Amino acid sequence: MIRVTNEELKRIYNDIPKFYDRANALISFFQDVRWRAELVNTVKYYCNDPRLILDVASGKGELSYVVLKLVNKVNIVMIDYAENMLKMAMVNGDKVLASFYNLPFRDNAFDAVLSSFALHAADDIEAVVKEMARASKKVIGVIAMGKSDNAILRRYVAFYLRFIQPYLAVLVGAKPSDYKYIYFIYRKIPTNSQLRKIIERNLNLVIFKEKALGSVYIFVGLKRSESQ
Repeated sequence: MIRVTNEELKRIYNDIPKFYDRANALISFFQDVRWRAELVNTVKYYCNDPRLILDVASGKGELSYVVLKLVNKVNIVMIDYAENMLKMAMVNGDKVLASFYNLPFRDNAFDAVLSSFALHAADDIEAVVKEMARASKKVIGVIAMGKSDNAILRRYVAFYLRFIQPYLAVLVGAKPSDYKYIYFIYRKIPTNSQLRKIIERNLNLVIFKEKALGSVYIFVGLKRSESQ
């Protein structure tokens, strides 16, 4: 991963909107901004001078916001199936209402296709990875909730998500009931080694990094040529 500098983080935090998504902060132990910046910097390394980036399942555009802070002269397209999320977007850019299972774009339409804290919600993760690869010319980058292969760590994270995180939400002005769904998503997702195999079936995986006791992963993959 390409680490983010203190100056880059300062630039992001100084302008961050007050309605920044709190769920992702709680999932990531309040490291989500740093990890998004690391993802963007790593994607820039493998995709020099990107001009058009797709943010898949963008929500209110938290990842798009970081992209616009760290990438010069880039155009962002945000896609989400929740209309209200797009209406509340924190950045300007093209917004498309659609599912990540069926991206309404031609093949190779974007220099890079990215997603943050959304892939774990898919019932068919591999189908989404394939769609992201189809729409990208070269690079695919993702941050999402993961599940460690270590059984002890899995139990620890499950306890945190089920019994602690919902009540931490009170500290940021949210309702505990709004966050309990995350635990049920965690129960159904594959382990990180299983997830890695899914990615490797569809991309040339260049980065796979586990964070927060394996409860979050970051990956960057390159699109395969038709001959591969």
